[in-house]
Amino acid sequence: MMTVLKKMRSLNKSMLFAIVLVLVSVAEGNVNSSEVSEMSVPMSRMSWLRSLLDHHDWGDFINNNTALPQQCAVDLRLYLESLNEGKLWASKMYDASGQYTANVLFGSEYWLGSLNACLDLQLKQYYAHTPPFPATFYIAKINLTLDTDHLPQSRVMLVGQCIPSSCGSGSLEALLAAAERTAASRASAAGLTASIQTVSIRPVPGRYDILSDPKLHILGSAVLLVSILMIAASIYEGYLERRCRLSSASRDLELAHHDDQKSHNNNVPEVDGKASHKDKDLRRETRGMWSEMLLSFSFLSNGRTILSTDRPSDGALTCLHGIRFLSVIWVIMVHTYLTVFFVADNKTMRVVTERYFLYQSVGNASYCVDSFFFISGLLVTVLFLRTEDKKKTNKNNKTPPTDKQDINKNINGYTNSALSVSVISQQSFCEDLIDKPRPKIYSMGEFFAMIKSLSVLFLYRVVRLTPAYAFVIGLNEVALRYTHYHSVFDSAVADHVTCDLYWWRNLLYINNLYSQQEMCMVWSWYMANDTQFYFIGILLLLISVKHPKSSWVLLGLIMVSSWVTTIYISVWHQYKARIQEPFEMFDPLYDKPWSRIGPYLVGMIIGWYLHKTKCQIRMPYWLVAAGWVCSLAIFGSLIFGMVDGYFEVWPTAFYVSMGHTGWGVALAWVTVACCCGYGGLVNSALSYRGLLPLSRLTYCAYLVHPTIMMYTVALLDGPLHMQNSMVLTIYAGYAVMAFLASFAISLAFEAPAVKLIKVISGGSNSKKRQ
Repeated sequence: MMTVLKKMRSLNKSMLFAIVLVLVSVAEGNVNSSEVSEMSVPMSRMSWLRSLLDHHDWGDFINNNTALPQQCAVDLRLYLESLNEGKLWASKMYDASGQYTANVLFGSEYWLGSLNACLDLQLKQYYAHTPPFPATFYIAKINLTLDTDHLPQSRVMLVGQCIPSSCGSGSLEALLAAAERTAASRASAAGLTASIQTVSIRPVPGRYDILSDPKLHILGSAVLLVSILMIAASIYEGYLERRCRLSSASRDLELAHHDDQKSHNNNVPEVDGKASHKDKDLRRETRGMWSEMLLSFSFLSNGRTILSTDRPSDGALTCLHGIRFLSVIWVIMVHTYLTVFFVADNKTMRVVTERYFLYQSVGNASYCVDSFFFISGLLVTVLFLRTEDKKKTNKNNKTPPTDKQDINKNINGYTNSALSVSVISQQSFCEDLIDKPRPKIYSMGEFFAMIKSLSVLFLYRVVRLTPAYAFVIGLNEVALRYTHYHSVFDSAVADHVTCDLYWWRNLLYINNLYSQQEMCMVWSWYMANDTQFYFIGILLLLISVKHPKSSWVLLGLIMVSSWVTTIYISVWHQYKARIQEPFEMFDPLYDKPWSRIGPYLVGMIIGWYLHKTKCQIRMPYWLVAAGWVCSLAIFGSLIFGMVDGYFEVWPTAFYVSMGHTGWGVALAWVTVACCCGYGGLVNSALSYRGLLPLSRLTYCAYLVHPTIMMYTVALLDGPLHMQNSMVLTIYAGYAVMAFLASFAISLAFEAPAVKLIKVISGGSNSKKRQ
């Protein structure tokens, strides 16, 4: 019996040993037959993410006969062998390539690695350990999918790859295709619904030579020509000013000698010193037309005009300076947030930021542009009416006009554009239209005279604004074309394409009538709207010369039709305004004149009212208090009224239609109160003399600041990590850069254009003054 038991135990041990050998053999066979042996063990989603695009897997791709050029395969093997051996140059190449980085589930779209690290690695004169072959940096756009809970929607990732230059984009595409198969196999083995798919590959920097770009040649030639004219004009003006000072000093000596003789003779009457006092303010004498045209480019007089803080003699409208400046820096703040959102590696932080109550000042910031429309309509009306009154006075006194003014004439450093600031004076419209007797209907001659006047005024405006505008368009196109080929990020806008194709729409001021995808300098929609409103405003004012009631009726009809059209379009699209998507209805509503003209018309009404009352209005204090309360309530409700972050369809329709006009009404009270002596500290702040130079620079600052933002951000080596404190710091820097660039552009293009028009139109007959 004992013998039988011993045999059974021996048999069991033998069977157990055999079973173990079989299992081990099977396991070894599975390991040897699989590219992803580790996948026999369950894998977490984050482990799968971390394993993506690992260069250590590339050895298997090469061994599995992935289609690669011979030299590329040789260089890759050398790189991978060196990487496994721990050679420094190979580790740096691996480190410069994009891999899994935190914040994928918090909105990151960037595994960029480092372009600069890849390029810097090849500088043999600075480093002892460099690759034995040149390296190239590529950006691959990859579509990443990971279940429906981790990434509810597929995420487009930008991945940087630093690889040997012998491996072109086709080789990298083959490597990434093999990586896709490996990732899919690992996901399947782990039971995950996850994959990656390569969308596109591009080298950085791309094949673009900015020095051979004809647009740069045109832009550079214009800058060189203007610079030569500015230097020559400044030297010439400096010479004329010095000669004027010497002449003035000589006259002062003669007057002093004359006064000394007069003191010894009591019978001699005193000499009127008004003329001499007036001459002391002269900087130079007036020259001929061609000389004055050259002197229009002098940065001495133009710089003094822009930077002057002297309070205007007519200071009633100085509060508009502050309103304009605050509106521009508000625009810059909003665009700073949008720029940082675009390159942030924690894009979900935008959702968190949008929950803050104060962020509504960014999401609902479209009203800052309405401030410009309001100011523009007000100034056009005031300047037109002052010109008409002056012509009536000259007619009644039967004296010829001593100074041909027009609605573009400066008031307190303003012109008829809410963003433009330079001084201009030329004939405004045909004098016969005002001076002749006015029958109830227009004759054919008067009708054509009015059309001619309208055309002349419109042409003056276009000529005045276009030089600086055209320069910024060219600068923007060249700068963004350069960044398109040198940036690790995708282009935020397609201005390198649209500006090349559609720049003429901008110069015709009709770009807002096309879709956003076809717009060059999307933010320039304001310029088109303001110019179109100017045309409508001038037409209404010319009609008001003979038919004031008709012009008022037309103004009311335009405003009501604007409201009705905007409501109809908003309801038709079932639009629900949301903080998260302020530009959702950009093409149908946001930039269209039929939804934006309301504050311009309100500005025209207030301009007429201030002119008729001469800013001499008496109001009881209860009315003043009620006015300020209502105005602040309108401001607050429009900016911070979206408490839940959105409106339903019909509230949205009234919000986007009446809201812009309501903003103009609130600004109307601020303007009337400040101009008529009821502004208090508000008027003191808005009329602060230190804001005058900044206010004069708002036009060019508005034009150029997005270009500065996109250029500087596009050349970053990697994404930003967004925090509100960091955004505000960047915003301060952008504001300073925008106004510095604006000063240079104003000196070179805006101010000379204004003065040239003044000279050509005969408005420079008077002597130049400080």
